[in-house]
Amino acid sequence: MLEEELRETAVLEVSLYSVVADHTNSSSKIHAPARRLSRFYLHACKMKSRAKQASAAQAAIAGLVLVSKACGNDVPRLTFWLSNSVMLRAIVSQGAVDRVETHSNTGTSGAAGRSLNQRNSLFSAKESKKSLKEDHNDWEDVTTFVLALEQLESWLFSRIVESVWWQTLTPHMQTSIATTSDRPTVSNSKKGRKPGLGEEEQGNFSIELWKKAFKDACERLCPVRAGGHECGCLPVLAKLIMEQLVRRLDVAMFNAVLRESDDEMPTDPVSDPISDAKVLPIPPGKSSFSAGAQLKNAIGNWSRWLSNLCGIEESEPRPNCNSDGKQHERSKPFRLLNELSDLMMLPFEMVADPQTRKEVCPTFSPTLVKRVLSSFIPDEFCQKPIPQEVFDALDTEDDMDASGDSLLGFPCSATPIVYSSPIAGPTGDVARSARSLLPVGSSSSVAKRSYTSDDELDELDSPFSCIMAHKSPGAPRGKGSRGTVRYQLLRQVWRDDDEQ
Repeated sequence: MLEEELRETAVLEVSLYSVVADHTNSSSKIHAPARRLSRFYLHACKMKSRAKQASAAQAAIAGLVLVSKACGNDVPRLTFWLSNSVMLRAIVSQGAVDRVETHSNTGTSGAAGRSLNQRNSLFSAKESKKSLKEDHNDWEDVTTFVLALEQLESWLFSRIVESVWWQTLTPHMQTSIATTSDRPTVSNSKKGRKPGLGEEEQGNFSIELWKKAFKDACERLCPVRAGGHECGCLPVLAKLIMEQLVRRLDVAMFNAVLRESDDEMPTDPVSDPISDAKVLPIPPGKSSFSAGAQLKNAIGNWSRWLSNLCGIEESEPRPNCNSDGKQHERSKPFRLLNELSDLMMLPFEMVADPQTRKEVCPTFSPTLVKRVLSSFIPDEFCQKPIPQEVFDALDTEDDMDASGDSLLGFPCSATPIVYSSPIAGPTGDVARSARSLLPVGSSSSVAKRSYTSDDELDELDSPFSCIMAHKSPGAPRGKGSRGTVRYQLLRQVWRDDDEQ
């Protein structure tokens, strides 16, 4: 028992506590913590001791939680550990499937020999509702370990989204940013324009302001990749995080644009936080055909920028599900602003048709549509006011008849942060999604990769010798390895694996 605790202490030291959580272009180096923890856990599984397997799983989770909490709001370090948590779950999941297939092929019975038909339900969404309390004996089951890792990922993901939102995006909504940023100049040829196009300067300013904000956010998530270099962390995570941030910003801008005037103050720090109307692509409280076109232009610019930065695209429903077992659709960026711009440019006779609105702006209830139309101002592209018949037609409709996703009230509330795991599927087929994240080779070979020597343990056993590698002639000399027992026990684990 004491020897096992010493082994766990040693593996946590070499895997977590001694690691510098920096981004680098080497995937092997970045995911060394996941590789070392998985190697220790898979070794415990091979020992066929469920107690050792449970202890190794709990130790790994406890260690990851500690190092993650120690990051505070340091976003690059949080993304480092999120990437490692995902990679660890991928290796462990694939390792579990490999063992199931091995035992099935050899005809082994028992818990370790689940059939291939059971493999696809190994980590089903229903299982995720299980309690993961510390005193739960199910830690002996690999499913519990995998689900605990996913819960840790979800916590890290939410913390990263919140940190980037408050540290990077929210400051761009304040008056100080709007007044100190370099505003685009207006050429003499554009002076004296008609009122319908008089807000183009604000639109250009808003486009450039938020392009800079998105770039700053990506730099926080991965400084290496944002600098134009390859990074070993999982790029899909930055994409998922930016999708959540864009969705929240979409709600914030939508609420700000639909205010009655510039003087109206923010009502919510998350859903309605914009305090300076100058950061919006169009002025608040004024809807028109030209405003809709200008808003559509801004959305197009931001969407192309986000596609180049982190690969966010207008995508089909994502074949992944969350811990609630529901499939979540990844809609195109700025869904609310897109529908708002389409509504502003929609001919009046089509606005009165519920079926047309269902195709153009399905998220808007009749009450919300009336709010948009009530601030409509004729311009050179649409010179007639909205006929009263349109409002009468909207009055006859009931908000309760709208679709389940329709927005019934104003201001709109931001949706909760949703973590869509990159290695989960609607059928629980983690094998396929885990393989997509792992380098070529089995889970055991991945776990052993870059671990062909005991250099890391040597450095921990004699840290002074390590830092004095380039010492001056008069510097004190280290005395070499201290022969620490816990490191010797861990070396034995690595040797046992190498011999298998």
